Amino acid sequence: MALNRRTFIRLGTLATAGCALHDTLLYATVPAVQPENRAVGVLRKHFLEPPDASKSSGYWWWFNGRVDRNGITRDLEEFHNKGIGEVLLVNTAGGLGGVPYPQGAKFLSDEWRALYRHAMSEAKRLNIGVGINMSSGWCMGGPWIEPQDAGRWYLQAEMELDGPQNFSGALPLPGNRSGYKHVFNPPGYKDYIDLPLEQLDYRDTAVVAIPVQEGARLNDRRAAVLPAKANRRDASNFARASDVYGPALFEWSPAAGDRPIAPEAVIDLSNCIDPEGNLQWAVPQGKWKIIRTGHRMTGSRLMIAQPEADGLSIGWFDRRGVEIQFEKLGRIFIEEAARVGNKPLYFCDDSFEDGFPNWTDRIITQFKKYRGYDPVPYLPVLSGYLVGSAGISDRFLHDYRKTMADLMADEHYGRFAELCHEHGMLVQNESAGPSRSATVCLDGMKNLGRSDFPMGEFWLGITHEDEATLAADQPYGVSRLDSGYNKVTKMVASAAHTYGKKMVSAEAFTSMRHWLDYPGSLKQSLDRAFCEGVNRVAIHTLTASRPSDGKPGYEYGAGTHFNPNVTWWEFSKPFLDYIARSQHLLRQGHFVADVLFYTGDFAPNVAPQKHVPPTLGAGYDYDHCNEEVLVQRLESRAGKLILPDGMTYRLLVLPDLKRMSLEALEKIVSLVQKGATVLGPPPGEVSGLKNYPQCDGDLKALVNKLWGSLDGHQRTTGRFGKGRIIWGKSAREVLSGDGVLPDFEYRERDKAELDFIHRKLPEADVYFVSNRHGRPATAVCSFRDAAGPAELWDPVTGKSQPVAFDRRAGRADVQLQFHAFQSWFLVFPHGAKAVRPIPVCPAFQNRLILDRPWSVAFDAAWGGPAQPVLFGSLTDWTAHEDERIRYYSGKAVYHTTFSLPHEPAGQAFIDLGTVKNIASVKLNGQDLGIVWTAPWHAAAGNSMRSGNNELEVTVINLWPNRLLKDATLPKSERLTTTNIQLKKDARLLSSGLLGPVTVKW
Repeated sequence: MALNRRTFIRLGTLATAGCALHDTLLYATVPAVQPENRAVGVLRKHFLEPPDASKSSGYWWWFNGRVDRNGITRDLEEFHNKGIGEVLLVNTAGGLGGVPYPQGAKFLSDEWRALYRHAMSEAKRLNIGVGINMSSGWCMGGPWIEPQDAGRWYLQAEMELDGPQNFSGALPLPGNRSGYKHVFNPPGYKDYIDLPLEQLDYRDTAVVAIPVQEGARLNDRRAAVLPAKANRRDASNFARASDVYGPALFEWSPAAGDRPIAPEAVIDLSNCIDPEGNLQWAVPQGKWKIIRTGHRMTGSRLMIAQPEADGLSIGWFDRRGVEIQFEKLGRIFIEEAARVGNKPLYFCDDSFEDGFPNWTDRIITQFKKYRGYDPVPYLPVLSGYLVGSAGISDRFLHDYRKTMADLMADEHYGRFAELCHEHGMLVQNESAGPSRSATVCLDGMKNLGRSDFPMGEFWLGITHEDEATLAADQPYGVSRLDSGYNKVTKMVASAAHTYGKKMVSAEAFTSMRHWLDYPGSLKQSLDRAFCEGVNRVAIHTLTASRPSDGKPGYEYGAGTHFNPNVTWWEFSKPFLDYIARSQHLLRQGHFVADVLFYTGDFAPNVAPQKHVPPTLGAGYDYDHCNEEVLVQRLESRAGKLILPDGMTYRLLVLPDLKRMSLEALEKIVSLVQKGATVLGPPPGEVSGLKNYPQCDGDLKALVNKLWGSLDGHQRTTGRFGKGRIIWGKSAREVLSGDGVLPDFEYRERDKAELDFIHRKLPEADVYFVSNRHGRPATAVCSFRDAAGPAELWDPVTGKSQPVAFDRRAGRADVQLQFHAFQSWFLVFPHGAKAVRPIPVCPAFQNRLILDRPWSVAFDAAWGGPAQPVLFGSLTDWTAHEDERIRYYSGKAVYHTTFSLPHEPAGQAFIDLGTVKNIASVKLNGQDLGIVWTAPWHAAAGNSMRSGNNELEVTVINLWPNRLLKDATLPKSERLTTTNIQLKKDARLLSSGLLGPVTVKW
């Protein structure tokens, strides 16, 4: 039936969606209606029982080869049973941060290969996909990488000569770290930064001579950004996107006193140098400066690689490196797996943590290929000399940086993908940061676009259980967020959307916290990532261990511990089901975004974290795109911007930059002519120097053609062909003027903070809406693309049902109520008829607080009392007088009884109150399920009866309490075994069933 405002209010008083959340919503019976659309029925079925392809992935670390057949089988069977459908096998040395790790099978030894084959055989048996990191440790390299194939830094040396004379002599070599005075962030840099040049495989690139003249070299504030522009600036991996690219975009304008060197005055002496570095040259009249440009290997090595597989990191701008890696290592993985009838699902290149290499020995050839002119006359600009003019020098540096970014995308990530595809495998790359150093010159989305599984990462804040530490004003080092959102996941999602990739992957839950987290604490960070576009998480980390090594076992120093050795593993399945259900829906159809922000054609080029763009405002969503997508993939049809894979946008927004590539502007003109709406100011000149100065004339002609008489103030909108160019309005004004209202709105912004993401399917519109805070919230939420009736789908249980809504002007208003950090899917099936929603929030007539004694049984094998202990009331274990309980870690079973005067006529629930940290509930012998998140209650179904009822609640806490006790004992008396040492200021963690436990009916 159609619902008007009066009907909505009437039903809403009874049916606030999610009011009591699980109270009746999940167990009400929906009346029979017309047969459901088959596609919606399939979607509903797979939401309840997600297919294997939707299950979580995880990092399966093999540290120092300390694994065995029993442990491998145990891990994979447990992963399969709990709902992990894929693993990324990473071989590495000890667990980071100086944490000791005992030696196991040597990497690639016969023993290791047998274990690897066993793992691949078991994975095949259990239908678990196995990806493999293409190195021991990371990023990529090994003992087979020779210095000439390693990462490179350019160096320059200078010498003055007076002419005329016939010079014959040795040129000075560059200093071993000339131009790299402020290096602080590349991993292990102290081991190689100051090595003598003779150990660094120095090689020449070119030698030029320039006339010496006053005013030819920067010595003012423009010089401050030279390290960034010349691609040798180090920066923390905490840096924001704007801090990465901002200095490189600082414009070099002409200044009084500039006397730039004419390009034609630069003399190429490269052919006058012999292999020993001696110059033979007839020096012309005047004073000349010889600039020798060459390159050294950076010296960077793998991080925490096993000694037998340690070595130099590859060169990232030449395909030789990845080809050698594939030949020396990849083939072993493939061939050994083939012996047991399996194949790696994909090879992986983990996060870029290799400093900031910036050169290749083929730079001249590759520069000419990509930029279309000879860079040699402009090489002095790398040391701050002005060639042509300040603007021309700036544009050359743009071209140099862009060339390096193109080479990383094509020569490394592109070639890596080709090799994987040639062998029938996929490729996964965490190729756009957070990088270390942050300023490595990459085009993040271009790198990601070369991957089948473009990947980012998200971390847990160091004290993320304290919500105040996640606030937008908290520094990244505290919150591990930029202004309240993950640093790179929005960029990864944009790359996936614009390059036609279905999966948006993320290394998930990385932290330096040890056994402080559990499903209930992880959910809020997971939901944040979902709203940013992530739909494929790889839990970090599923450390492999040998059962014989005890519990909690040997662990990684950086990662949330998530494996069969954690206390709560046996209760982990509902959380993994939550991930699978959410991922399944978030992979369907296409992401809905109204705006496409063009980032520009500069490098380094990384997109910022998800935020509310000031020009757009709240309620709309968006993507970023780079130059490659704009020029090669984006088209316009029927007034919309479209991509070959089905993504559409209403508006293209240009960056407010003076420079733009001619190719990008030509494509923008074409898009507008075909009907697109484009918003932004006109560029003033071309970014680079190809065909300079003719290119600037061509650009101005196109600007006049498209922007015409627009001034961005009085005249803001122009028609061109079938489309519009707009300058001087906000994106929100443009969309509102076109009648495009926000996709998602809610009225209670002063009381609630909600986030959302929207997927459009042929059969339905699907919204994921999340409460960003750890307190309850109620809001009237308004959905734009909501042609069908509203249904509430709960990813915690897989249940769904109709909810009340108010239809107005193509929108649907639904009143939603959220518990702490709770999320819902709102699904609007197309073509379905509305049915009267079933009340989902009845007022309970009866409540019984179980403030009575409880019998609590602990596990004596883990230090608990051998006999059940009577708790007069529900209290924290850490406050108990018995230290066996105070320091207990593990499972405890609570028993009590209560009596009801009659059997409940309707729904009944057991509300657990506060639980530390996860629980399962049985009533009268019937299993009511695992309770792991808010609301912390279990539906009693038909298990509650009149008279006496027996209630059993099993609670599991975390490892630190027992670890703190064991730290005070001799090793022979300890119950736990691990390589991790808790911090000296670690305290006992609140534990147990704290209640109050309430029976509601």
